[in-house]
Amino acid sequence: MPDSTRTLALTSGCFAALGWGLTGILIKLMPQFTTLEVLSIRLVVAFLVMFPIFLLRRSLRSDLCLLMGKPLALVLSSLMVLYYLFAVRAFQLAPVSDVVLMVGLSPLLGLAVKFILRKPLVATEGIGAIAAFSGLVLFILPKLQGQGSDRATYLMGLFFAFLSAAITLAYASLFKYYAATQPLLNPVLVAFITFAIGSMIITPITLFSTSQHLRLLFQPNRVAIALALGVLSTVIPTVCYSYAARNLSPILTTALNLITPIFAAAIAAMMLGEHLPLWSVAGAAVTLVGILTLSLPHPIAPD
Repeated sequence: MPDSTRTLALTSGCFAALGWGLTGILIKLMPQFTTLEVLSIRLVVAFLVMFPIFLLRRSLRSDLCLLMGKPLALVLSSLMVLYYLFAVRAFQLAPVSDVVLMVGLSPLLGLAVKFILRKPLVATEGIGAIAAFSGLVLFILPKLQGQGSDRATYLMGLFFAFLSAAITLAYASLFKYYAATQPLLNPVLVAFITFAIGSMIITPITLFSTSQHLRLLFQPNRVAIALALGVLSTVIPTVCYSYAARNLSPILTTALNLITPIFAAAIAAMMLGEHLPLWSVAGAAVTLVGILTLSLPHPIAPD
């Protein structure tokens, strides 16, 4: 691979991590909107931004038409809509850094499923799992010292973040399983189908149930936030991550994902004043090391 391509792929991966790290901050800046309203805004803006690309690229249109006729594409797109729904709700209830860290636990969930199915494990997988879980406990404990109602809200936010992590695992597993036999299966195409289907389904429900709040959207600062949520935190990360995954090894691509909680925590501290206790910082570091260990290649364990 040419050095220029590798450099561009690494830069793209970092931009994807930064964009996803911005998501929670942008959602926090829209406290007057409901979960469905934020989800609708995100999906509609993303759809409108990507639509001209498909109009100009005939090859993309052809592949899109073929892919939309496959049930697998609808399943994957539905999973992505659920992921966006749970993630938005999680960010509304819990601090940004906490949600991002919890969503990043997908490899740990994958290992748990592997253990339940009694598939063979290797020693490094166990070490990574223990480190990730221990770090998560260390991270969360200082946050549970508040009042009962605050604690309940916080835990509910983590629960939705956990659901997002589970959806991410299901999506990635299905995508990997069928990618070899489905040449049209492309993350960008699936993302566009997600934005289209999500916009057509979620937006009418939102307009019917809470349309009065959407009037607040037509103000310059809120329009800017909505555009940033749809473009900077949805479209650009999706495209950048797809390019990085196509040109980098899975190990390096996964390692770049670990930058997202760091970006999220730093931006949340600067813009929202969300400062982490020292024990939480230590727990986050241990968790990230555990997830990275789980993401490394392992020798095939004996049956």
